[in-house]
Amino acid sequence: MRVRTRPQQSFARRHLAVGHKVAVGAGFQFLGIGFRTAVTLLSTAALARLLSPTEFGLVAMATVVTEFAALLGAFGFGNVLVQQPVINRLKLDTTFWASLAAGAALAVVVGLVSLIAGRFFADADVGRLLRLMSFNFVLNSLSAVPAAVLARLMLYRLDFLIQISVVLVRAGVAVTAAWGGLGMWSLVIAALVGSGLQASLSLRAARYWPRLRFHSQALTRHWRTNGGYLGNGLLHYVNTNLDLLLIGRALGATSLGFYQNARSLTDEIRGRIAMPLQQVLFPAFSALQADRVAFQALVMRAGRLLVAVVIPVGFGVSANAELLVRALYGTRWLPMVDVMSLFGLAAAVRAAAALSIPLFNATDRVGLALRYNVVGTALLIGAVLVGMPWGVEAVAAGVALASLYPLVSLRAALAQIGLGTRDFMRLLVPPLLAASGMWLAGLALNDMDPPQRVSSSVQALASLAAHVGVCAAIYLLLLALLAPALRSELLVLWRKLGIRLAR
Repeated sequence: MRVRTRPQQSFARRHLAVGHKVAVGAGFQFLGIGFRTAVTLLSTAALARLLSPTEFGLVAMATVVTEFAALLGAFGFGNVLVQQPVINRLKLDTTFWASLAAGAALAVVVGLVSLIAGRFFADADVGRLLRLMSFNFVLNSLSAVPAAVLARLMLYRLDFLIQISVVLVRAGVAVTAAWGGLGMWSLVIAALVGSGLQASLSLRAARYWPRLRFHSQALTRHWRTNGGYLGNGLLHYVNTNLDLLLIGRALGATSLGFYQNARSLTDEIRGRIAMPLQQVLFPAFSALQADRVAFQALVMRAGRLLVAVVIPVGFGVSANAELLVRALYGTRWLPMVDVMSLFGLAAAVRAAAALSIPLFNATDRVGLALRYNVVGTALLIGAVLVGMPWGVEAVAAGVALASLYPLVSLRAALAQIGLGTRDFMRLLVPPLLAASGMWLAGLALNDMDPPQRVSSSVQALASLAAHVGVCAAIYLLLLALLAPALRSELLVLWRKLGIRLAR
């Protein structure tokens, strides 16, 4: 009997034991979250002492351009492969070459844009950074198809191993290059090495090697869906880069360095927790499209776990922003404390609403998601423009207020599968109440043990660890009182992960 390859196994999705696979996948994601967070914090602490706010700001300016180009290159190729009930080898090969062609084209476009970017930002270094960063598009395009194959097969353990390998290597390269005196270039070099390693490991794990063939109808058949992904990507770009563009242009690289690092650390809540869980939930939700009852049950279980994890992290960052800055960055970064405190609250809400994305995608309601994103983007633009004359703190406050709107999108996404306002409240209210109590306790701790008393990063780290421990205990106690059902779900998840790891 002929053994099927992994790409062949992914052609038709199996619906068996989806709930178990999601639990295992979520467990690996939570394990990866802890690992990646530790590596990120350590590398951030090192880089903040090796690089200046201005160097971080220059890389952020260049990133505004590359992220815009990246969303054009993605065009939803991988998501369409994951969402479809049945695919074939021809569709995989066609998508691979289309993604690679888009990546190569974007590398050329960004190379040309680099010639004028330095003039726009009034700094020639931005153009030089862009010319090197343009190669990232080609490397990233190589991962689209193998990542979709792994997602369809729900091979979460393999994905976990790939991600931690990339995080370790990327952080090591960045710190080593910065220590060697490469300055801002160390961040770009690390990104290129990470993208290359990601592509290599993904191709090997999926056991997929593209064949030289292309069928245009395999792409045009889903052109409308691809267009929806592109539209949402454009709006996501505006949401995440408009403030950087305006601050970099109006206030300069140093102010942008403070602002971007505060936002980057809080964005880790969504990037390291919510987005990896989206990768687990999207294929699982897609597999249950025909079973409404099982679909609803999985959404509620996954949603409760997601919200219970991301909201306290954001609130904790907000309450302990000054200790975080003193411990990780040093005293020269203190101007970003207020911005980080505001972004911590905003990131908690945005990450909690991230469940809407795999829901819209799995139910093929990308167009509806686009309409909600249009409104959210308009609110964000207004908040940034109103806050700009008063500096980065005012912009952060406006962005934090605009971040409440994604909850409206989450409510609409739940409605697509027949879940109502009561279900929406069951997801959000207990963690929000528990995290609010924890946040108030954190502020009280700061009054009793002021961050200004610490005289070194080591003392700040020790004080931060003590504050986090107290806040976590308070949150877990309040959550157990408000949502006792979550305790059993977390224990089940932990047991399944332990059994899986033992194998």
